[in-house]
Amino acid sequence: MRSCERGSVTAEAVIALPVVMVAIVACMQVCLLFFAQSVALAAAQHGVRAARAHDADHTSGGSLAKRYAEQTASGLLTSISTTSSGDATTVRISVRGRSLSLVPFLPPIEIVEQAAGAVERFTTPERTP
Repeated sequence: MRSCERGSVTAEAVIALPVVMVAIVACMQVCLLFFAQSVALAAAQHGVRAARAHDADHTSGGSLAKRYAEQTASGLLTSISTTSSGDATTVRISVRGRSLSLVPFLPPIEIVEQAAGAVERFTTPERTP
């Protein structure tokens, strides 16, 4: 190794190591974001399944969705709130929360997921002449 090349490995490491660390933190943040979205969507679908049952109350689906999200997210999805709406034929559940942020000064990313489904009801076949 020539004397003019001494310390080049250290200089390369000083430049490359922070870039690698930032890339790792960014990947972990994206994974947390996708996990939070998955939990919110699963909670909304869980609430819709409960609220679309025959003679079920639409508001019960929202409370079940919130409880599901709180139990499943384990603190990775915070400030969870749900809204439920619907009519005689459909029900909609919306789950809103904030994803955990690994970077101290980066604000939490808001997550909103919705699910909808047809309300189960009994019908009679129409007679055609």
